[in-house]
Amino acid sequence: MPAWLVLALIITLVLALAFQLAARRFGWRVIGYWLFVFLGFIAGEIVAESVGLNWLRVGDLRLLPDLLGAAVALALLWWTGI
Repeated sequence: MPAWLVLALIITLVLALAFQLAARRFGWRVIGYWLFVFLGFIAGEIVAESVGLNWLRVGDLRLLPDLLGAAVALALLWWTGI
């Protein structure tokens, strides 16, 4: 497994767990949160790659756009109340 993927999975797991604690929604939902935040993170990576943004680059990841994508995913989770 590539190192960038492991880093992305760890970052998104931490974000999903933090969201779960902040939203006070416990149980199996963290798996869904993790998947949704990971998809937002990867969507941010795809957009950054296609536009050519290299902000806060760590290895193969562009962390600032990736974290923005994850933040959009978390905002959608919060707004929908899931």
